[in-house]
Amino acid sequence: MNSASIPRRMAAAALAALACTAIGTAVSAAPASAGYGYACPGGLFCGWDGPDGTGSMIVQVDSNCVLHDIGNGGVGDRLTSYWNRTGKTVGVYNWTGVRWQLLASVPNNGRGNMPRGADNAADAVRVCA
Repeated sequence: MNSASIPRRMAAAALAALACTAIGTAVSAAPASAGYGYACPGGLFCGWDGPDGTGSMIVQVDSNCVLHDIGNGGVGDRLTSYWNRTGKTVGVYNWTGVRWQLLASVPNNGRGNMPRGADNAADAVRVCA
């Protein structure tokens, strides 16, 4: 066996394990490396607490048509940037104390920063909004 293939196989296995544990849940992750943003696997909606896909990834959810309450997951009011790779529209919501208020509707493959009034206000994301 080629010794160079062992680290690649170990890295691939680690990435696969991470993807399996993160799908469908809100997660906290280590900060993204400097200068590189928007690292999001296909089929997922990813969100970060920094601009342009930088900082800590605070949410990564699959394309199931459900509301993911990230506020109850401990990462509410932190979403600054996103990339939607679900194949569906994603709604980003704020809990007003009475109802879910739509902050942004993100089309498939949409990525960018939250609008000024919606930055650090999201409490939930709903795939297929």
